[in-house]
Amino acid sequence: MTRPLLPALLALTTTAAAGGLEPISRQQPLHWVPGVLTVTSGHLGTQPFTETITLKVNGQRIQVYLITGNHSDDPSLSVINTLMAWVTTPTATPAQKQALTEVARAYLHGCNVQATPTQLALLNTLDRWEDGGWHEKTLEGVTVGWADGNSFGFRDEAERLKHRTGLSLQWPIQASRCQF
Repeated sequence: MTRPLLPALLALTTTAAAGGLEPISRQQPLHWVPGVLTVTSGHLGTQPFTETITLKVNGQRIQVYLITGNHSDDPSLSVINTLMAWVTTPTATPAQKQALTEVARAYLHGCNVQATPTQLALLNTLDRWEDGGWHEKTLEGVTVGWADGNSFGFRDEAERLKHRTGLSLQWPIQASRCQF
């Protein structure tokens, strides 16, 4: 019973103690994702990624790979304001889409101190992803992009394109409290 409440309590405690603006590490929002089982750092073959999160969604174990970054004119900033998250399949199951959405919601809510309910609600529309294209929406300075099918992927060691389902998220750098 206390496990589902733990992420909310951690978020409230951290925000209250920090006044909402204290910097947090890049991994902290992942511990607030509902159903989180593990969070690890590493590489996937030759493709680098920042973290992997394994979570339970609808009784299934889902792995989501992440790259966090800084989209800014000043590369010396240690602030994170971008997220790329993906699963290893070209077409995501509903549980995989939900996992990607939950990870994005945790980052947007945890890192962007100016996140609004409307911006967070934008992530709810991702469950209606369409095959065959990259889609992008911007709302109040937050940009969400997603693809399910053949518009997102990585090259493997043999330079073959491996299609994936993924999403990107970018929020204003001045509103971010996540750091590398």
